[in-house]
Amino acid sequence: MSKTNTTVTLPEGVSLRRVAEVLVDAWEAGSHRWNNTPLQLREGHQPTPPAPVPQDAMELFRLLHERRVNYLLVGGMAMLTYVQGRNTKDVDLLMSVAALEQLPELTIEDRNDLFARGKFRSIQVDVLLAANPLFQIVLERFAAKHPFEELTVPTATVEGMMVLKLFALPSLYRQFDWGRIYVYEGDIKLLLALYKPAMEPLFKLLEPHISQTDLRELQKMVSEEQQRVARAKDRFTN
Repeated sequence: MSKTNTTVTLPEGVSLRRVAEVLVDAWEAGSHRWNNTPLQLREGHQPTPPAPVPQDAMELFRLLHERRVNYLLVGGMAMLTYVQGRNTKDVDLLMSVAALEQLPELTIEDRNDLFARGKFRSIQVDVLLAANPLFQIVLERFAAKHPFEELTVPTATVEGMMVLKLFALPSLYRQFDWGRIYVYEGDIKLLLALYKPAMEPLFKLLEPHISQTDLRELQKMVSEEQQRVARAKDRFTN
């Protein structure tokens, strides 16, 4: 590891170098570093992906800042501005197609109408495209300014993160993507417990963009978690 026993978080005022350290730490803990896993024994050893270069992460945010690109930091890096211990191996951004075109240095490897995945030098970058009306709403209404030592990074608010996580969950369940399901549900539970966002307006916002069945399931999940947090507080603080 690049550092041991380091708290994984991105508090206000920390250097952007910490973003780079998070990426490197995630790379060093990746499955490619394990030996003789069941997957390796079944499919053989795959080429080791190149390690992220710290300077590349800092340069990415510098270019976004200097070109005044309209974007939001979302995903795992955004979570780290609110919680501790959430590791991540890539940078997630939300922006329009026009904004994406302001960063030609980002080499797109895969893209559809709503998502793009690419590389900025050694850094993996996932992009949520604001062609999705819900993503556009998050971009416009749920932006905060997170000050780093070198510059300020526009970051999704707690409410914006909740909307994006909840919107993604039904699709992840249909794909049986259990790894991401557990990560997203864990993020949602942490934000509910630590920040207690008002959920009714967020569900109203989600309603036109997901099915009624999915909406009810999400409301049930959130309500159960809110009740669990309330019971825990009563159980252990009296």
